[in-house]
Amino acid sequence: MENHDVYIYTGDIHRDGYQDLTNAIKERKAQHGLRKDVIFCVATYGGDPNAGYRIGRALQHNYDKVTLLVVGPCKSAGTLIAIAADKLVIGDMGELGPLDIQLKKNDEIGEMSSGLAIMTALDALKDRSISAFNSHLVKIRYENQISTKMSADIATRLTEALVSPMAAQIDPIKLGEHQRAMSIAFTYGQRLTAKSNILKEGALGKLIASYPSHGFVIDRKEAKELFKCVQSPSGLTEALYALFCDKIHDGDIATYGKPKVVDFTHDPDENEEDTDAKESATGDGDTQQNVGKPDPGKPRSGKKSGTRPKRDKATAGALPVQQPDGQQPEA
Repeated sequence: MENHDVYIYTGDIHRDGYQDLTNAIKERKAQHGLRKDVIFCVATYGGDPNAGYRIGRALQHNYDKVTLLVVGPCKSAGTLIAIAADKLVIGDMGELGPLDIQLKKNDEIGEMSSGLAIMTALDALKDRSISAFNSHLVKIRYENQISTKMSADIATRLTEALVSPMAAQIDPIKLGEHQRAMSIAFTYGQRLTAKSNILKEGALGKLIASYPSHGFVIDRKEAKELFKCVQSPSGLTEALYALFCDKIHDGDIATYGKPKVVDFTHDPDENEEDTDAKESATGDGDTQQNVGKPDPGKPRSGKKSGTRPKRDKATAGALPVQQPDGQQPEA
């Protein structure tokens, strides 16, 4: 860790987590100074894309090179942070997810819907319309010996009757909301990759619209098709991965709920402070050598010195209450 600052982020991607990370970076900068590189260990099921963008930007602003260590799930807004990194290190248990923005359902408490839901419905409706029209046209034309123009008119009416009830259920306002939600992911992704340049050509569009579900697994092999620099853990990242992966799967670290940020950077100053503390407790070399030895300038109790102390006649034969060096005995 000598050449890297190390931060651990677990839990939901949230503004509180962004604030905690910002404070941790600010505190480290004030006390120790920032190194050029950072290892950002993350385990999350996603959250607020705006907070994810701010976290990615904070890392890019403060460090020359950002390495993202994926120790567990790193979904949705977590994948947005991955786009801000210069290098991805994904362990065997690590996984990314699509940039699928989730929207609240107005008629359900606590329920979320995918930003791709309406887009997927429109694509399915379009494909169904084309398929139905072609099927009707061919069947009417060749089975009833009707002209092509008339067959096309009949096929159009049949297809319209099939598709219109489904199309009528799509709310144009809701469609606009979903379109804007998807543009958030696209715009944030473009701005983050403009600095990191980690995405391959066309990868951003794939992350947004090419996966069938919000929880779809993008493992290390799949990630290599989207990102330019993806590696397995090795050296320091392998040690960090082994430590935190075990804690996550043992339940000691939660990957959801309230975000938690930990500065896990190793500081050489800490070793020096520990050494100083030990020396303070045991004394320096000279003091150690003199432990148990009398001060040469003062006679020891019970030993003869050049000048014998006078005895009090009244207490002859009793031990003196005061030591020869003038100090009171310890209890």
